[in-house]
Amino acid sequence: MGDDLKEAYFRRFYWILLSLIGSVEFVRGAMFIALVPIYIPHLALGATHRLRITVFLSGAIISAMYGADTIAKPFAGWLVDFLGARRTLLLSLPWALLGLSAFLWSRSWVVLLLGAILFGLGCAPVWPAVVSTLVEHSPSDEQAGTLSSIFVAWLLGMGSGFVLINLLFHLGPRFLITVLLGIFCIPVLLALNTRKWISMKHANVVSGPRRHLIQTIREVWNLRVLLPGAFAQTLAISMLVPLLFPFIKGVYGLDQTAYGFLILVVGAITIALMVPVGKLVDRLGYRLFLVTGFFLAGALLLAISRYPRPLLIYPYSILLGISYAFILPSWNGLLAHLMPSSVRGSLYSIFMSIDGLGMALGPVIGGKLGDTYGFHSTFGVSATILFAMAFFYMLLLGRRTIDNTSRQ
Repeated sequence: MGDDLKEAYFRRFYWILLSLIGSVEFVRGAMFIALVPIYIPHLALGATHRLRITVFLSGAIISAMYGADTIAKPFAGWLVDFLGARRTLLLSLPWALLGLSAFLWSRSWVVLLLGAILFGLGCAPVWPAVVSTLVEHSPSDEQAGTLSSIFVAWLLGMGSGFVLINLLFHLGPRFLITVLLGIFCIPVLLALNTRKWISMKHANVVSGPRRHLIQTIREVWNLRVLLPGAFAQTLAISMLVPLLFPFIKGVYGLDQTAYGFLILVVGAITIALMVPVGKLVDRLGYRLFLVTGFFLAGALLLAISRYPRPLLIYPYSILLGISYAFILPSWNGLLAHLMPSSVRGSLYSIFMSIDGLGMALGPVIGGKLGDTYGFHSTFGVSATILFAMAFFYMLLLGRRTIDNTSRQ
């Protein structure tokens, strides 16, 4: 197959895989971020007494889904490397569809919890499959831009799912869940429409599970310097989750609608800038954007908490969106640059699990700090971690061991 024809096929499947991850995250955002907290209590109205829904149970269902996804990711990445992205997705996505079906037909909280776990397990291979496949087939000088596009698809999918459910809540939970079941058939059909030459290219690079495991462990050890940072940078942001709205409401006087618009501004700025920043990262390198992004984010958190000015909250938010647009493509581009293609799916899964651990522990730690020492202390600790990450990458990426060629 000629290079031009291969490029045409890649561009086609580039959009297929972006649509796949976007549709999965659309359903995830609609179901588990919007529908479960709002509508699960409504499911109890016509049910037997066995279904006793509380706010805690709604949270447990959401945590079960994300927990299953995080725990399963290393194994899912191994499957992507060993079986190929296409086979792994076709094996896993139907299980996620089955888990989602539990919310339509079940009247038992146990089955709802198991359905959430099954959905999380079925979705676990999506990110390593899409990321490893697109990065592998992208030119080495375009990888950060490709990763930026993946994160844009994620943010657009999850955000639009959340917004749509809030707009259509009056249609009722059973109808909306039925619609989401239909939408979730889209990624299954998209996975069927991927060609084997893309998904299987690196599936047999390592001959056998044992050698694959040994190489994965070796590469994790080689990248061990990045593991604490992967945990710390997600921990720093997620620490603010439980107290951000109470703080913004109490200090800046914003109600829930204005707060939602504020989050929308941050997301819109991030989405708008991520792809062009990714292209700049490919041209200028990771160091400038990582260091600037983390330093700017830390400074903004201190400014938001220490120098509250109602008129400045939106400029603060715009700059925060810019800092996040700097961090995401440069961090993920750095990972793609350092990972060998033969175990890329497994390595991405391990780093995603570490990210997920930071996201899981952050709200607990941040909430405890806020309760014990006040909200300002949580902002201060989070900003300190971000400053530390800026200095860490400034020193790490100044070393000559980080060269300009990606590993194969």
